[in-house]
Amino acid sequence: MKPDYTEPYPQQRQQLDRRKATSIWGSLRFGGRRQSARREEEGEDIYVDQPARHVTLLVSMILGCSILDALLTLLYLEQGGSEANPFMAVAIDAGQVWFVTLKMLLTVIGAMMLAIHQNFRLGLRGLYGIALIYVALLLYHGLLWLKPF
Repeated sequence: MKPDYTEPYPQQRQQLDRRKATSIWGSLRFGGRRQSARREEEGEDIYVDQPARHVTLLVSMILGCSILDALLTLLYLEQGGSEANPFMAVAIDAGQVWFVTLKMLLTVIGAMMLAIHQNFRLGLRGLYGIALIYVALLLYHGLLWLKPF
């Protein structure tokens, strides 16, 4: 069967180009292959579908350090120590489950927000900063175990 070329062309879509209007909500969806800017004119401040490998490693490191920090804090409290962060001290007073839940929830949300903003000026710097702070915090926990309290 031959196509009928006598009919006019169908109307073209009048939708906006989805690549021009990126948003944080588009980055929260699952799937997609976009890991970086595709064109030079897109600039640095863009959202992508998947985080870069080093961002995934940083987020994993931050979450692992947060779990260790919570565990070491609870062990330190059992030995008679006290929580230095007043906000977390209130959570500990509510119970260990509340403390760990709140700590992990805040860490996961913060790390995810920074990972989503990996291509923005403060996003990647924030991830590196938090990773360094957690390393310093774990070193501090180590010092607490070396000296008697």
